[in-house]
Amino acid sequence: MTNFKFIAPVLHAVDLKTEVEFFEKLGFEMVYSSLQYSDTLDYAVMHREGVTFHIQFQFEKDMPPENAALQTKIWVNDLDILHKEFEEAGFEIKRRNNIPWGAHEFGFYTLITMQ
Repeated sequence: MTNFKFIAPVLHAVDLKTEVEFFEKLGFEMVYSSLQYSDTLDYAVMHREGVTFHIQFQFEKDMPPENAALQTKIWVNDLDILHKEFEEAGFEIKRRNNIPWGAHEFGFYTLITMQ
């Protein structure tokens, strides 16, 4: 069985710099960003007092209410076990490897986002 470690919501933003500055005013610190591997700020991880969430750039045309579902990232100890478990449960999954920031992840849609 996979040991879940933690979960982090992913907020979408058209203007990531402004969003980061807003949350910094609320006392959050940007602890990671796409600037560590690229010249473009299109991803940021914000943290304060044990609370962590991510902000991801999204083009305005991709953000109408019907497409503005929240993404969530869930960290686990063994991704391969969870991947197999979800596949066996019938989820259509895309496995992505060798992402510039070193993550190994896969995505799927919940029933809510499939409607």
